[in-house]
Amino acid sequence: MPAPPASRRSARRAAARAAERAARARPAGPRARAAIRIRWLPLGSAVLWWGALAVLLGFTAVNLGRKITWYLAVDQFGYLTFAHDLLHGHVFHHWPPLHALVGRVPPRVDILAQSYVAVGNRAYCRYSPGFPILLAAWLRLFGDDGAHYLNPSIFVALLVLLLAFARRIFRSRWRALAAVALVTLFPTYIHLWAITPTRDLSAHLAAFLGLYLLLPGGRHRTAAGAALGFAVTIRPDAVLYLVPGGFVLGLEWLRAGARWRRAVSTVGAAALGMLLGLAPLLAYNWMTSGNPLRPTQAMEVERFFEKPGAAAPAPPPAPPTAGGPRVGYPPPGWHGGTVEAVQGGGLRLSNLPSTLPGNVGLLRSAYGDLMLAVAIWGVLVALVQRRALFVVAVPYVLVGLFFFSCWSRPDGRYLSGVFCMLPMLIVEGTLGTLDLVRRLARRRLVAGARGLAFGGACLLLLGAVLIRVPGVQAALPTLAWLIPSVTAAALFAAAVRPDRRVAAVAAPVLAAALTVVAVSRAQASLRIRGGFQRPEMLRARATFARAVEPGAVVITTEDVGRPAENIEYYSGIAWALYFTDLTRWGVGVREAAERFARARMKPYLLIPPTQPDRARMLEDLGHAFLVERVADIPPGQAMDYFVAAPFHRGVRMELYRLTLRE
Repeated sequence: MPAPPASRRSARRAAARAAERAARARPAGPRARAAIRIRWLPLGSAVLWWGALAVLLGFTAVNLGRKITWYLAVDQFGYLTFAHDLLHGHVFHHWPPLHALVGRVPPRVDILAQSYVAVGNRAYCRYSPGFPILLAAWLRLFGDDGAHYLNPSIFVALLVLLLAFARRIFRSRWRALAAVALVTLFPTYIHLWAITPTRDLSAHLAAFLGLYLLLPGGRHRTAAGAALGFAVTIRPDAVLYLVPGGFVLGLEWLRAGARWRRAVSTVGAAALGMLLGLAPLLAYNWMTSGNPLRPTQAMEVERFFEKPGAAAPAPPPAPPTAGGPRVGYPPPGWHGGTVEAVQGGGLRLSNLPSTLPGNVGLLRSAYGDLMLAVAIWGVLVALVQRRALFVVAVPYVLVGLFFFSCWSRPDGRYLSGVFCMLPMLIVEGTLGTLDLVRRLARRRLVAGARGLAFGGACLLLLGAVLIRVPGVQAALPTLAWLIPSVTAAALFAAAVRPDRRVAAVAAPVLAAALTVVAVSRAQASLRIRGGFQRPEMLRARATFARAVEPGAVVITTEDVGRPAENIEYYSGIAWALYFTDLTRWGVGVREAAERFARARMKPYLLIPPTQPDRARMLEDLGHAFLVERVADIPPGQAMDYFVAAPFHRGVRMELYRLTLRE
């Protein structure tokens, strides 16, 4: 006979184990089997979601890695040069050609393709220090060759952060996945800034981190302020993110009962963090201008309210060609300004009437009119049921669209933050409508719920059929029927049973479909590779080392791309500048070459045979120099001399050595 249990608790445990053994011994009925299957559904859904996310991020990362470009333009060169200066423990840049021209150039002037400003014999980068600080830390960890993998890593991190942000907003992992998939699918070309070292994505990463930490329910206000402050340190125009940040704090304050004491403590903590994040920018401004509140790019804003007839900088570059954006490069034939010694005045209120329609056109070409209409409907739905999404997305989109339309030309690069916001509004305009239908039904407004569901489905299908989609070689035509079709099917189901949670099925279906499209497109483009990567750079470096002497100063032209930045950064033995720089400085080619030669540098010319005034320039140089053509470069070998640009497949070049006559 078994011994009695030692206590009542032991007796209860023994009875529970006996009941469990008896239940396992009995055959499971239909209801029990259904319950077991239902219990397995969350696990299966989680496994499917994690798998879809891993595949999406994995293919995106591999695809970006294949397309990285090592060819530098103005911005990239400036960031990398500044980062190297920081690594060597100094802020100001030492450029020997400037010292050879001291006293001849204006006292304050743009140098190094307008990426630096020289004041006397001291030069500082015109860009804010935030991204160069990140880049310097990355270079310390991974070396020079690792520099080009920073932005792909930042882009993947941004996608993960947007996923967490959207999941917190929607309280649904599937809707968050759908929003992130849309960021990668819509032809906004935001991913192009992930394959070249520019500051844009890092600024948005820091800003979204700050907004994420500010969302209702969060407690890390100081960290949120620091993230937003550092976003401004990366890009000063990231101050626009303070608008949605302020609205988020206001929303939380209202939800907490409008208690002033709590508001003061919250704002104080966020302000302290922001001051910490802004500290590098304030220190850099003080070092360069003597005023911590005057940014190094203040010259762009100084004429904001001037009329169009006022003195202006060089004409704006031509818009991108019809072939699509060309990442990492200014538009074809872009030239630096020569009107003023320090170019500026690009941000003007008078630009709004001409640039705003262009930016709206960029949005229409990226999303199509139907998806923009869905996003606008999503604004109204968010106002009803997701105020946090409303106060984050709507203020930033409106303020950002206005502000960036004050630049001299429309540019999708400036709208990257808008491109991160709109997919969430599109998800809200589609799947959020299903929530609204159920909400009406639960309030016994069944007729209204069915009317909304049926009418919305019909409008979506009608729009998909009638609204023309821009003819682009991208995913937009697929999205223009996929999103309306899935949403319309879900709305028809909701019209039949408006009280059911149709969105619980529609969200995984839509997210999975979008992930499949994104992965298939990424897989199909894996064969496309960047044209100028590490092998091409190493070959050009070796070729250039054989062609010029150490201490060379190469004078070249912007007509063929951006050779000067790449010679200066990659060659290791030469400095470079453009004819445009000499024009801005008011220095002739012959005078500059003489000053370089007398400073024990070796002047060279790298020009195409079609260079304007080539014959006259060579004849004039011949009076003071022995002009020797050391290389006649066929178009197929131009890349070996750092002449690579997307608007030509190679151009014939000539390299001349200038030896001063005694």
